[in-house]
This record gives sequence, structure tokens and C-alpha cells, in this order.
Amino acid sequence: MKKIVLLIFFIIYLSFCKAYSAENDALQFFDRFVTLSNQWGTDVIALYDTNPVIKRNVLKKTPILVIVPFEEHKKMLINYSKHKILLKGIRNDYKDKKVTNLGNNKYKISAQRCPTVMRRCFPAYLIIQKQNDQFRIIEEYSDVQTTYFLRFKDKK
Repeated sequence: MKKIVLLIFFIIYLSFCKAYSAENDALQFFDRFVTLSNQWGTDVIALYDTNPVIKRNVLKKTPILVIVPFEEHKKMLINYSKHKILLKGIRNDYKDKKVTNLGNNKYKISAQRCPTVMRRCFPAYLIIQKQNDQFRIIEEYSDVQTTYFLRFKDKK
């Protein structure tokens, strides 16, 4: 009987360790994303899946959720990289990070995005999925104040 109980506890322990490890890997990926994003280079593009969903919730009197086509998002990242010297002191810090296992090797990392140029933080998240032993971003969301993203309103 003792052996059976020990075996059950060992199996539960291994399951917990595996889940903790996977969530820790997801957080490490997120931290890599933040580091690369704050360097304003194009290396961050390699972290995305081939056609991820990029969502921006434009904060107006009535918030407007827009979907930014990934090709446009890539163009923005490339343009930022051309001006990274000017953007050197600007970065996004993230606090209150939380990992949620969505199943099927998918994880949602939620956090508060805190731009250094603002005095407030905004809800943000990434949904990542492990593909061929590497995580890829399949969805990105953030609240934003800039109305620039409204140009993508109602575009399919």
C-alpha cells in the first residue's frame, strides 16, 4: 500500500514539475520578446507565427478594437528599427505577469504594459504556441492611446 501511495505522489509531483517547467519556459519566451522589442530591432519578427492576430484596443470615449494585418505590423517594426537610435531610451516594462495554460501547447501571458513615456500601464497579452519545440506568437493584444491604429478599423 505504501508503494502505491508513493507512486501516486511521485506521478503527481512529476506532473506538477512538467507544468511548472512549461509555464516557466513560456515566461522566459515572453521576457525574450520584451528584450527584443525594447531593442527596436527586427529580430523580434522571428518570434511570430506566419500569420498571427495583432489586436489593438484604441482607448477613446468608446474603445475601438482593431485588427492590424501582420504585414503592416512587420512594416511598423522595420520602421522602428530604422530609428532605434532615437528610440533608445523608450521601452515597455511589464508588470503583474501571469501565465495561463490554454492546452494544446498554447499559453497566454497577460501583463500590464508600462511605456516609459507614459504615467500609466495598459492591459496586454500574448498567446504563444509551441511549434517544432519553439514558441511562436499567434496572438498579441494591447490597449493603446494612439489613434494611428484606427486606420485599420473594419479592414479584413
